Amino acid sequence: MPIPSWTDSFFQALNYSDATAALARYWYDLPREGDEICPRRAQFHLTAIAPYLDEIYLSKWREPGELIVLACGSKLVETLGEDITGKDVFTLTHLQSRPEQVSYYQQLRSKPCAGVLNRWGANMSERPFVYRTVQLPLLNEEGEANFFIGTGVIRSATKVSDHLSEDKNVSVEHHEQVFLDIGAGLPDTE
Repeated sequence: MPIPSWTDSFFQALNYSDATAALARYWYDLPREGDEICPRRAQFHLTAIAPYLDEIYLSKWREPGELIVLACGSKLVETLGEDITGKDVFTLTHLQSRPEQVSYYQQLRSKPCAGVLNRWGANMSERPFVYRTVQLPLLNEEGEANFFIGTGVIRSATKVSDHLSEDKNVSVEHHEQVFLDIGAGLPDTE
């Protein structure tokens, strides 16, 4: 029986929408410098996946723990109820879930890997949703995983918690958090 390689598992795990599959393939095929596991941000061009831009987002990690959205596709804007381009993702969520979200992205950066989040919550217009996002790391000029490119796809709008926020923030709880090996192994999760 053949043993599947990490690339087989990687593409299987990311085959839940045409946009995600196209993004994963484009990201995987980008050139790497030396022995780097991830492509650099400078190598990644949004125009190369133009047919799928409505589901694509690009974010940048900034210390001491901000994740700034640089681009947000129109389907994501529709899902969230607002364009979050230029905003810190962590300030849009409940205070209680921020440490978990910051930790998740720090783990994606510590040992570069891909990630998948299944989340449920309410958007800024208080509409319920369940959605999946994927995060693929991109390196900055210094070789650090400081950028994430990904897709966001609505999975359902029927499962809703009784604990949704009443403010203008996106009320999100992690439903599932998965790390995907891209060749460097997986972070040590606690």
